[in-house]
Amino acid sequence: MPSPLESIRHLSETLDQYSNVDDMASHVLRAALEVIGADSGSILLADGHTKQLVFRCAVGAHVEGLHRVSIPWDSGIAGGVFRSGRTEIIPAVQPDARHESSTDRMTGYQSRDMIVVPLKRHAETPVGVIEVLNRGTGQITRDDLDALMIIASIAASAIERTNSAEALRQKDLQLQQSQKMAIIGRSAEHIVHDFNNLLAGIKGFTQLIAKTLAPDAASRQHVDQVMKVVKQGRGLTKQLLAYIGKQVLEPQAVNLNDLVSSMEKILRLFIGKGIALFMNLDPRLCQVKAIPVHIEQVLMNLCVNARDAMPKGGSLTIETAMVELDDSYSRQVPDLCPGWYVRLSVTDTGSGMDQATRGKLFEPFFTTKEPGKGTGLGLSIVYGIVKQSHGHVAVISEVGHGTTFTIYLPQIEAPVLNGSANNHVLEVDQKIEQEPVQSQ
Repeated sequence: MPSPLESIRHLSETLDQYSNVDDMASHVLRAALEVIGADSGSILLADGHTKQLVFRCAVGAHVEGLHRVSIPWDSGIAGGVFRSGRTEIIPAVQPDARHESSTDRMTGYQSRDMIVVPLKRHAETPVGVIEVLNRGTGQITRDDLDALMIIASIAASAIERTNSAEALRQKDLQLQQSQKMAIIGRSAEHIVHDFNNLLAGIKGFTQLIAKTLAPDAASRQHVDQVMKVVKQGRGLTKQLLAYIGKQVLEPQAVNLNDLVSSMEKILRLFIGKGIALFMNLDPRLCQVKAIPVHIEQVLMNLCVNARDAMPKGGSLTIETAMVELDDSYSRQVPDLCPGWYVRLSVTDTGSGMDQATRGKLFEPFFTTKEPGKGTGLGLSIVYGIVKQSHGHVAVISEVGHGTTFTIYLPQIEAPVLNGSANNHVLEVDQKIEQEPVQSQ
């Protein structure tokens, strides 16, 4: 069996081969347990966004449930060591008031003594902590403590290098994405002008046809629908120019009920006969401040996305409602301040999405469609438009159980509610609690 110094040297030489922090943490923890002869332990790494310490690796009996469990980084024994940056030896864990007994209940493991060492280099801020526990009797020696502190310092250096490399990789990806967007922007500008020329031709010939029809001709409604589509097409070209920074559009007061109703015919054409379209529009709806063609694009993108998720047919429901959100929701969803919002939701009965897909849903160029059948820009455009309108978009989805996209836009006038408002708001509040927040 190698000596502790040999094991530590081998650990230092092998950590650079890891590019995954979880794999690295597992190697570090097992080496630490072997060096000091302990039978269980864990490594928790700090998440600066959530201010939590996250179990990234655990060894011992029944520890499977601990992976990715998190605790506030200012509570518990681990939190105390993380905050202070000082190693602690806990000869009796159970009586310690800071002990997180919930982890013992999860694992059925009753720890007796513990060493907790901050993962840090010299006087730097810790990146996490390493815990080593024993169920049996035995004294923690000074050699154990020294070895663990050396291992913690080596691990902290390796984790920081890996995190820095990942940050550089992410910046490189962002640069690649920005270059792609620049190319798309230049191409889109040319396409927009060509498309406008086509729309002008369609509009001219449609006007000529309209002049040959009697005012009460049955086919005139079809001509009017073509003109409406041409108008929407011009709106989309303006939006695309605004998206690539070539044209500025001004927000205005918009009633989402009017906008949704005006798009009903074209939405039915887009989703096809195999999908039933239902609309549940709240007559009490207030106006929002937005760019109409942008909101039309949001609705169109969500409906097309829903259609593609239902190749064998299904149902699509568009709903609007007034909701009042209080402080508790603004704490859950930082994008939303307390107050009144107009809610627009689009629900389908399609294939649904797993958690991994939901996590990337609003990323530019991310698509689950086959090559050539999707650009991956539809939902990223939705996200950008909603943010530009000072709103929030959330998604609820399960594989095999459909998807609901919900958009909240701040209202710009005082709502007038009837006596049943409280029940309605309570129902909405319960729905919001189930929605995971999507942000970038």
